[in-house]
Amino acid sequence: MIFSVLHISDLHRDLSDEVANEWLLDSLARDFDQFDEQTPKIMRPALCIVSGDLVHGVVPNTKGADQELKRQYAQAEGFLVGLADRFFDGDRERVVILPGNHDVCLSDVMASVQRIEIPVEPEKKTKLVDELFAPKSKLRWSWREMCFFRITNSEMYRDRFRYFASTYNSFYQGKRTYQLTPEQQFEVFDFANLGFCVVALNSCFNNDPLKRAGAFHPNTLAEACRALRQSNRAGWLTSVAWHHNLVGGPTQDDYLDAGFLQLLIDAGASLGFHGHQHLPECFDERYRLGKNPRKMTIVSASTLCAEPNNLRPGVPRSYNVVELDTSDWVGCVHQRQMVNMEMTLPVWGPGHFINTNSSFFDFEICKPLVTRPPQLDVQLALDRADKLLGVHLWREALEVLDEIKEVPLARPLLVKVLDELGDERLTITTMWPPLNNAEAVILGGAVLNGGTREEAESFIRLSLVSDNKDASVRDISRRIVERRLK
Repeated sequence: MIFSVLHISDLHRDLSDEVANEWLLDSLARDFDQFDEQTPKIMRPALCIVSGDLVHGVVPNTKGADQELKRQYAQAEGFLVGLADRFFDGDRERVVILPGNHDVCLSDVMASVQRIEIPVEPEKKTKLVDELFAPKSKLRWSWREMCFFRITNSEMYRDRFRYFASTYNSFYQGKRTYQLTPEQQFEVFDFANLGFCVVALNSCFNNDPLKRAGAFHPNTLAEACRALRQSNRAGWLTSVAWHHNLVGGPTQDDYLDAGFLQLLIDAGASLGFHGHQHLPECFDERYRLGKNPRKMTIVSASTLCAEPNNLRPGVPRSYNVVELDTSDWVGCVHQRQMVNMEMTLPVWGPGHFINTNSSFFDFEICKPLVTRPPQLDVQLALDRADKLLGVHLWREALEVLDEIKEVPLARPLLVKVLDELGDERLTITTMWPPLNNAEAVILGGAVLNGGTREEAESFIRLSLVSDNKDASVRDISRRIVERRLK
């Protein structure tokens, strides 16, 4: 299987150099049209990962802050809907989104804290410093204002992603719901047709403008590892996406401790996607907790829409297309960067990776922990169909069973579904030819009531029907002859 992933990140647009959705989508479409002309050629993506920072955000106490933040999220959602409609057949499940630090509502953070001035007494100073560095501390320090802030409204602080959550829920049309409780902030996106999955995590646990370090809630990491190991994903290429980068300079703190990667590698993850640093990269992280020779390839996307003040020197806006070949277990990251100077009207072309001195980066994919059992997909489909039958979702069950209708164990379920639907034409096209007496009776009834003369003639000539001694089959055959063939 060969497919590719569109990887974009850091969509945040400010008013000074704001890219309109229409132009942004058109510019991507024009770039996609060039893919066949590139060296090497680039495969059109089958899905998209958006690794955080949907909006720029609003400074607290700004006039009309609430309306402006809603406008930014509406703009972001409009872009994501357009992305799904234009490039992914309108299937929003093929667009994976997750939050970044810009998606924290700053007004909610500052409304949830109480200002604490530096006390005069040395003992009180020491006590505050100890509290600041204590585990699970609710105390924050502001260098700008040279004072402490303490979180006094935990519920408001927890809900600082409420605007992101509202947009998330709207984008997925209620099929997915973003939880505001940190221990539930993860989602799994399965692409069974590709043998691929993405676990989307929030790397902004306890993150805010006064505490910029990235982190995961321990429960979400545990759930992610559990999801990666589940038997229904055996043999798949598994990946994890988050927002923050993994390294930073000595004066920086807005990045993740890379130690968590060892847990994901141990759980079978082979790929990681992130953004935040506005720098395209691709590198391997190897397993260091034992003799297991596994590794994880980390792909970083630059910013798609950031204004010039938010760009690194010499690093333009860009996005990635990550090609994955799960037959030969190799991959290639293609970087596409902005090649013009008009910030509100970007044009895309080949990018540049420093470590390869080219626009692409080849890598080897670490194979899954286990191979996929040959009958696993059939068993999973049977289980899904059985559950759908249990809640009388007949058409949904038929969609599942139609893929495995040649499997003997699926046939009784298929007969049940078609009998409940009562659609003669559907029964004829789905059940032909019958494999046993029960199927012959069901199919014969459909031919009797809604079949053509040609179908009636073909039915009675079937060896299962013409040579059958079963009374029910002989009866339906006789009735077809009398009604359809005389």
